[in-house]
Amino acid sequence: MSHPLDEVSRLLDLTAGLVAGTAHADEVALLRTGLEGPLRVAIAGRVKAGKSTLLNALLGERLAATDAGECTRVVTRYQDGTAYDVEAVDLRGDAHPLVFRRVDGVLSIELDGFEPESLTRIDVTWPSSALASMTLIDTPGLASLDDRNSLRSREFFAMGEDRPSDADAVVYLMRHLHRRDAEFLGAFLDRSVAATSPVNAVAVLSRADEIGAGRLDAMTSARRIADRYHHDPDVRSLCSTVVAVAGLLAETGLTWREDEAAAVRALAATPDDVREPMLWSAEGFCDPGSSDLTVELRRSLLQRLGLFGLRLLVQEVRAGRVSTAVDMARVLVDTSGLPELRAVLDEVFLPQAQVLKARSALVGLRALARQLAADDHPEARRLGQEVERAEASLPAIGQLRLVHLVRSGAAEFTPDETAELEQVVSSEESPARLGLAPQASADEVRRAALAAVERWRTRAAAPLNDPALTEACESMARIYESIYVGV
Repeated sequence: MSHPLDEVSRLLDLTAGLVAGTAHADEVALLRTGLEGPLRVAIAGRVKAGKSTLLNALLGERLAATDAGECTRVVTRYQDGTAYDVEAVDLRGDAHPLVFRRVDGVLSIELDGFEPESLTRIDVTWPSSALASMTLIDTPGLASLDDRNSLRSREFFAMGEDRPSDADAVVYLMRHLHRRDAEFLGAFLDRSVAATSPVNAVAVLSRADEIGAGRLDAMTSARRIADRYHHDPDVRSLCSTVVAVAGLLAETGLTWREDEAAAVRALAATPDDVREPMLWSAEGFCDPGSSDLTVELRRSLLQRLGLFGLRLLVQEVRAGRVSTAVDMARVLVDTSGLPELRAVLDEVFLPQAQVLKARSALVGLRALARQLAADDHPEARRLGQEVERAEASLPAIGQLRLVHLVRSGAAEFTPDETAELEQVVSSEESPARLGLAPQASADEVRRAALAAVERWRTRAAAPLNDPALTEACESMARIYESIYVGV
């Protein structure tokens, strides 16, 4: 069985020889860099969706600026490395070192005279275990008042263009499913075999702690809403799942300090008749005469926790469940939904990293083949055929297509068939994929696989099937054939 990266690497070698000495050589080099590097995961969403805050939470430190500064208008890539470095990449692809420093824990970058419009992206290299397996990319807000910012994100994701996106997968933040959110996910979704599908797009119901004016049941309500979206066929056709996350709580929990914990303990010790009105609103909490805590300290707590976080920690302290900074940090992170999002990334994106990177390279090679055909290049037809052959010969690519067809609703499986699909693609162990006990013998595995092949071949031959359903059933049969052969 061909390994996705090996097969696509071979195809890149072939293409490099075909376009050597031409302007397309750099395109092939970029495709190879993407194939050989970590998975590229972009954080996208509308303005004020909480993208930078969530990225900081995933990093475990406050690197990305969360205000509306110049750098937030440029695509910024955070990648692992052995040294700390920041570079600006201009429209010609040339890299320029930038001056940077940490201010209150946040990375401050000086653009050194560069206008955001003159830059393709900013590359931040930062030694971090969080970046070892995936490169995180912060993108300007979509549908912003400054349409130039929205345009940069659309260019980055290659929306409406005949070229691959610069991301292998996307985490899309939304406050609720707005029409523009659906438009973005639909545009990011490409219906072709190797292109983006719902399995490499995850939606996040962001700033979930603000639901219901930050009541103590806000996260519970947010999780119910996310679950409804998750089971909505229209939403599942655009992304693999929906997770409720309060990025501010996660970011703060991972950077929580003992002096802040002491302030919360003092707040919890304030008499009820003083404390409770303070927590009704942000204005009341910051009122100069409402507490012995300084206004500056209260504003800082509000900025770090929001009303929900304040109410949550005060409740936990008064109940005696937490007291130290470590305890408070744990409560904030556990409540935030960040562990659930990390689990999704670990279970949805990372196991498919090689396939997703191979897919991205194939999309780029297919686009290059079309460019060569337009230029009347003598090898354009050969390259196009090689890309099609690679797509057809890689079972992992076919499996990605199968999951896409079913989750998008293009192929209408029954609930039992959908559950079988999820089972067969969620494990690498043959018995588990077939619903057998781990100790099942080779003969048992072969018999079960052969029965499944026959069942899905019969299903594929039904005369009333539409083409998408037939393709999906044939793909299921081929998966079971590969299990049978592999025993």
